[in-house]
Amino acid sequence: MSERIPSEIPRSAPAAGRRTLGVLPLVGIFFFTVSGGPFGLENSLAAAGPGMTLLMIVLVPVVFGVPNALVAAELSAAIPVDGGYYHWTKIALGKGAAFVFGAWNSIGSVLNLALYPILLVDYLATWAPDIARGKGLVIVDLFHGGFVVDLHWIVTVALILPMAYLNYRGSKAVSEYSVGMMLVILTPFAVLTVLGIRHAVGNGIDVLSPFTVPDQSVHSSVAGALGVIVWLYLGFDGPSTVLGEVADAHRTYTRALLISVPLIITAYLLPTIAAVGSGLHRDSPADWVQGDFVVVGDALGGIWLKVLISLGSALSLVGLFMAILLTSTRVPRALAADAYLPRWMARDSRRFNTPVGALAASTTVVIVLAAVDFGSILRATVLLTLASILLEFAAFLVLRWRYPQMSRPVRVPGGWPGAVLVVALPTAMIVYLAWSTAVDEPATFATSVVVALVAVLLYPLCRRFVKGDRPDAEIDSSRVELGPDRFAGFGSRKASV
Repeated sequence: MSERIPSEIPRSAPAAGRRTLGVLPLVGIFFFTVSGGPFGLENSLAAAGPGMTLLMIVLVPVVFGVPNALVAAELSAAIPVDGGYYHWTKIALGKGAAFVFGAWNSIGSVLNLALYPILLVDYLATWAPDIARGKGLVIVDLFHGGFVVDLHWIVTVALILPMAYLNYRGSKAVSEYSVGMMLVILTPFAVLTVLGIRHAVGNGIDVLSPFTVPDQSVHSSVAGALGVIVWLYLGFDGPSTVLGEVADAHRTYTRALLISVPLIITAYLLPTIAAVGSGLHRDSPADWVQGDFVVVGDALGGIWLKVLISLGSALSLVGLFMAILLTSTRVPRALAADAYLPRWMARDSRRFNTPVGALAASTTVVIVLAAVDFGSILRATVLLTLASILLEFAAFLVLRWRYPQMSRPVRVPGGWPGAVLVVALPTAMIVYLAWSTAVDEPATFATSVVVALVAVLLYPLCRRFVKGDRPDAEIDSSRVELGPDRFAGFGSRKASV
């Protein structure tokens, strides 16, 4: 017996035939939602030094990534519904907090999404210079290059549309491509690891030296590494939004998570050791730049390894875009279903049962942003995403307190001390990163605060002028057992779920 599910999540019949994702496909989605490979760690090597980077690759998942994954595992097993963390926040903290969470998550996701096809075309421009931004055919150029419709934009859109179409076909199609791309990306890095470690041992290279960039303070080194590596470990909660499409949701999700966490740590750690072990920039770590993994591949293995890592870089951007588009569209779809956004954004495809309305909206925004130079705003979205994680942690603790007997097939161990510890460590890291950003990059911090406040102010406006008296949508609550609500009082009724 359990407490009747409150009106926030009224019962509806399960969507038949949707739960098709198994463990390996979900691992592919995890890999690209969080990682995509070690690309980007060159920036940490330049900002923090080899030793600090390697330390943070190991330390950040212990303090931040694994705790985030454990919280996501408990809540996704207890409340395995499409929309994932939006509904966790809604049940625990109420409709207003859920709206703010959804707005922060959606804004951060769509800005983050726009990065990947732009970077992909930037990469292709190294082989075909005429498609570089602002060169070749320029149709529209506004705000001194701030908004440019040119050949670069046309090629970007040409790449976005087929990736959006795969998302339209559903999580199964995306996950199948993700698994294949994951193997193609990781295979050359496995070869690079062997060659790099052998080179380091044979030439007596200390991969921890220099520990930090010369003449740089420890604070600057730590902040430089965290600014990159925390971003590289974001997303362990992302696949929770597609749990309505996962077969045997809590077991499948947990097994996929147990595989994905060590896989992603290894995919970061070993290639970085190999890259440093190659001797590249040995005396000047600040010279590391994005793309140097390709240079290391050429130095250690020759042109064939360079080509394979270059191909992996391109596929990584494709995989990241498809996986994040897959997981992020479920949140605006949930907001639209609850009547905070236009009704058409809650529309699902009859053929593939995918959120075609939210997918069309997200894709359209990304296409527009592909013409915008929005680098400073994009950097600010990292803090916006971290703020939404804090709301998720708050929901986790409130659900532990409010529904102590909620069915939790997966549970963070250690009782209340374990629950507090698992959120305290990443919260401390988030606070430190926010403080260091406020000190070192005040403009980025201010942009984050402004965007976050705009999302908060939107709630009363959307509630009054868009939602009105329309009720929240029904979700499949057939596998959710909240148990007695300790706040419900003497008059609470009990019923089986």
